[in-house]
Amino acid sequence: MPLNESQVTNGVSKWTRWWVGQRKIKLREQLSETMTINPLMLPVIFELHALKTFDELAELFIAGHLMVGHNTGFGKLIDEKVLPEVFGTVKLDAKYRKGNRPINESCFDEIDHVVPRGTDVPDLLSLKASKWTIQLTMAVQLNASFNEILSNYGNRYGKIIVGVFYGKKEGLTDKYDILRGINRGKRHNVTDLTGRVMVYSGREFWSWLNGGETRTQDWVLDGILKGVKEDNSWGECGKLLSDFKSEIKKKFSGHMQKDGSIDWHSLLKSISG
Repeated sequence: MPLNESQVTNGVSKWTRWWVGQRKIKLREQLSETMTINPLMLPVIFELHALKTFDELAELFIAGHLMVGHNTGFGKLIDEKVLPEVFGTVKLDAKYRKGNRPINESCFDEIDHVVPRGTDVPDLLSLKASKWTIQLTMAVQLNASFNEILSNYGNRYGKIIVGVFYGKKEGLTDKYDILRGINRGKRHNVTDLTGRVMVYSGREFWSWLNGGETRTQDWVLDGILKGVKEDNSWGECGKLLSDFKSEIKKKFSGHMQKDGSIDWHSLLKSISG
């Protein structure tokens, strides 16, 4: 039975608040020591973004540095918390794989979740973040792995779903066709699996996950918004970011010249010797 609106929004809200807390921890740890700065690229970035001061450059790099973590962390939020804890999937983490056959076989490496369907035959889910996640080599490998699963263990599972949790299906690259065994141009060594391997993206993915309820995607967003609203420590984030910026500025303040410009050679020497 599909989850209702309250179950989805409350569950997603809970884990959104948890994830925000995790991101704040990263800010408190002052991540300047983990930030890698390319001194050869910096002069180009400075001009490309029409920056005037080192303050602006610091803000740009802090945002870029944190966005990498935000993107990775949000993917884990969906994969490791929202899907198993809210929608009841079975996350195939290392511990689970170790003691369960045939899940521990290599052909299941790109399967992320077992999705119960109220029958003895669950579906399998390979979760992807966006249309760019799969390249050609991976698409061909996925086709081979999925074919091995269906050939050897097809009676244990229903369908294999490749799920992209945001974006429209028509915007996906042809790699998502190739993994199903569809050749539209150059022919690749793939097997036609279109009968049992499906690709769902965006609204269609969340609808499939929640038993056909087409509003699920909207409820997930409502849960995120609810979690953001209920978190009462956003003022702390502003201070943490300000402290982070000060840490970065302090680290490189010795490379500022009297006229306010940056001594690029001095900065290069401090980073690369």
